[in-house]
Amino acid sequence: MGGSEDVLEAAAGSSNDVPNQRPARAPAGPPFDLNNFPFTFEDARDTASSTHIEPDSDPSNSTSYEWDGESITSSITAYREENGRTYHAYSDGSYHYPNDSLELERLDWQFICLKRLFNGRNYFAPWSQERPPKRILDLATGTGMWAIEMAEEFESSMVVGTDLSPIQPEFVPPNAHFYIHDAFISLMLVDCGIRMALGAWEDFETDVARKAFNHLEPGGWFEAQELLPTLGCDDGSMPDDYAPNLLFNDLEDCAKREKRPLDIARTYKQGLINAGFVDVTEQVYKIPINGWAKSKNWKTLGDLWNVNCLDAIQGVAMALLHRARGLKRHQIEVDTTV
Repeated sequence: MGGSEDVLEAAAGSSNDVPNQRPARAPAGPPFDLNNFPFTFEDARDTASSTHIEPDSDPSNSTSYEWDGESITSSITAYREENGRTYHAYSDGSYHYPNDSLELERLDWQFICLKRLFNGRNYFAPWSQERPPKRILDLATGTGMWAIEMAEEFESSMVVGTDLSPIQPEFVPPNAHFYIHDAFISLMLVDCGIRMALGAWEDFETDVARKAFNHLEPGGWFEAQELLPTLGCDDGSMPDDYAPNLLFNDLEDCAKREKRPLDIARTYKQGLINAGFVDVTEQVYKIPINGWAKSKNWKTLGDLWNVNCLDAIQGVAMALLHRARGLKRHQIEVDTTV
């Protein structure tokens, strides 16, 4: 049995239509107004920057990392505490999954699993060192691992990650910037990386695809990598009353009540087409949820993904079952140990 990973790509116009380049720089501020920031996915042609690393004569004087944009106020870090987990305070309640240390470790583990599933790739858009993206926006960046690796790979690009929680690492590449921002209010104009944002959107076409299309310059690329959190079975051996599947069905029902459906990956491809994107392609990846596969590679990946699934169940279920159905913590924990 296994769930599936949906990898979606879309192009707005042709890469031959790329307009004159503008320098990649952070918006002036503070406060930074991301609503007026010209995010694009034009190609950065200047690859002449040196890769030589000059040593600092006094490394002790290195400046510490600071969040770009809004200052980290006490209200932003005063996380909601609920049933033993913590949740974002900025735009409180718009996202139903925790931001505590357990969840951050799981997100990093999930990133490792997905990279292995994708054979080491971070993206599927046609970028390269010869044709790097000029500006990259990672919407709902989480722990920022994808944004950081993209910044390291494309040193000439400016990489921006946004999230509701300031949970990114303290030290990041100089071309990576993180902002506290509410995607559901401003939509960040456009992003090249939606990655595992299930439960974040009410309607993907309206909330993301159309607004991204309207702000992408010709030649720009939009890519989304999303999890479809359902259990599948190729040989038909999964019974209808299989407890984990019943739990997933319950969680999907709760998510829809909260207007944040978990199966939103099903709508991505058509949503992008409806928004006006061209050359839309979709790749679907299966991933075992434990080590049942015969192949050593799939068995290892299944064992890794099993750790992610077991750590995710309580985090995904706790707020949804509590907020949508009024269940108490002890009831939820009994339900999620099926």
